[in-house]
Amino acid sequence: MTTVAPQPGAGYVVKRADRRHLRDVPAIEQAAVTLFSVEDVPLALRFRVTAPEPLAEAQRDGRLWVAENAAGKTVGFALAEIVDGEAYLTEVDVHPEHARQGIGTRLVQTVAGWAAGQGFAFLLLVTFRHLPWNAPFYRKLGFEAVPPGDMGPELRGIFDEEAQAGIDPGKRVAMRLALPGRGRAGGEPA
Repeated sequence: MTTVAPQPGAGYVVKRADRRHLRDVPAIEQAAVTLFSVEDVPLALRFRVTAPEPLAEAQRDGRLWVAENAAGKTVGFALAEIVDGEAYLTEVDVHPEHARQGIGTRLVQTVAGWAAGQGFAFLLLVTFRHLPWNAPFYRKLGFEAVPPGDMGPELRGIFDEEAQAGIDPGKRVAMRLALPGRGRAGGEPA
């Protein structure tokens, strides 16, 4: 008898967000931030959520995806934008009640597929170096640290904004995933 490993996120559906999903995102952000210590995400930032207009704009532009459980409840989301001319994974959150089900992996893979389909060479992100569900998680998905000299001005600006908000830049790392067909170290076309 052959055993088949379940597909990551089995029982969940990942799809482009529609307008009704916009109301679910802030609650997921608030639930997900509880996984971080106040040393990583200061108290002043713990109640911030993505503003309604940028979220609605991302939904209209097809840069917001959600994960739903079998009952149709939104349990996670991924938000992307463009930074330094490349796709940028702004945020991926999964409600802690649905963690460790492969949902985050599926959301990241969905965004990477979108980015590749749009012709981007890389999918960029900024994350915590030391948390297992951050940089180590992304490394398993093929992301690599971006050398400081390879960072564009907008990516460097994200570090500056976070530092001004109270996040220790020494705990953060920029990462990139080379996308099929275009990406190569240094950003040169394949």
